[in-house]
Amino acid sequence: MKTKWITSSLGEPKFCIEIAIKCNRADRTVSLSQTTLIDKIITQFGQSKSHPISTPMDPGLKLQQPVPNSITPLECKKLSKIPYRSLVGCLIYLAVGTHFDISYAVQQLSQLLDCYTHAHWNAAIHAVQYLKGMRNLTLTLGGETDLRLMGYTDSDWANCLDTRRSVGGFGFTLGSGLISWNAKKTEDHCKLVM
Repeated sequence: MKTKWITSSLGEPKFCIEIAIKCNRADRTVSLSQTTLIDKIITQFGQSKSHPISTPMDPGLKLQQPVPNSITPLECKKLSKIPYRSLVGCLIYLAVGTHFDISYAVQQLSQLLDCYTHAHWNAAIHAVQYLKGMRNLTLTLGGETDLRLMGYTDSDWANCLDTRRSVGGFGFTLGSGLISWNAKKTEDHCKLVM
């Protein structure tokens, strides 16, 4: 590239799009973290004094769309002032970037961006409180481990209360770290053909 363009070396990358990067050449690892972004989210959504929680979502919680006309106009007005979409957007970025541990919770929360209630807001705040305890978690790739590709998958088998569809998730590791992950509601493949 230096033969075609004028370039300058800025050294190893340290930070890119809210993701901190640490390279350890001796151990042959790269660590990614989003501690700074998590701290901003904790402050922005008023959770500075809250206590960390050990799970990203209450284990027995089942979120669903509210029954039509069950929310009063006064409650709709109050809900419109809650920054639910903004918080879920921040959580999506964390789940895609380095925090695979909140993927299922984020998938559940993002299904209800146009019809949320206080229960949904409380579940989103619960995820923030979980991240407060996991803010120093890093995704470390590389090292001396064997480069074996491993895949894991699971499904909750038609557990969505609104559609009776399954939420499936997967994770692939290469060596010491997770390289790909996702949680999403499955498509309806069982249509009757006549």
